[in-house]
Amino acid sequence: MSSIYADSSSVYWKNRQKRHNRLITCIAIAVLALVACVGVVHTTNKNKIRSQRRSLEETNEMHWIECEARVDSRKECTDICQSERNSIQRKTMHQSCIHGCQQAHVASTALGCRGKTDGKGRHRKHVTEEDVFQDVGVLAHEHCSKFQSVDPKPDVFATCRKYHRAGTKQGYRTGMAAMTAVLEEEWESIKAERLANLDD
Repeated sequence: MSSIYADSSSVYWKNRQKRHNRLITCIAIAVLALVACVGVVHTTNKNKIRSQRRSLEETNEMHWIECEARVDSRKECTDICQSERNSIQRKTMHQSCIHGCQQAHVASTALGCRGKTDGKGRHRKHVTEEDVFQDVGVLAHEHCSKFQSVDPKPDVFATCRKYHRAGTKQGYRTGMAAMTAVLEEEWESIKAERLANLDD
């Protein structure tokens, strides 16, 4: 009688152990499959992100700050206004030149770096030089108004406006060049990281 119960108990525990082992094996396989799937998805996403170079329209605040930090409007305008240092009314002409140039240069550099949003403010778009002249160039009269009554009239005022235009053009081009450099460096860094990951 006791052996029947002993045998029955032994069979029960053996069957239970087998089921337990099968369950552990199934769980282990499921975990391994899940880890493999996550790894594949992660690798695919990582490769997708790293295989596409960022366009100007995809830039963000971090890129804009870096771009604008690379541009020294004061230095650029000092170079642009060098010829006015030798004018007859040297000090006044040079001051009006620096003022007009810098007012425009800073604003147009920002547009060159950042682009601008569409009418609804949703999508960022690349700006052209013509866009910059419409947005910044039209402000020449306002930016240079403090020189309107300065002698010799209207030469000082005209000088300010002339170099406001030069600053608009140069600021836009400098901003675009700076942003291109920022994106090039980012792309080179991404390519180096991809190569390092392939070696791992």
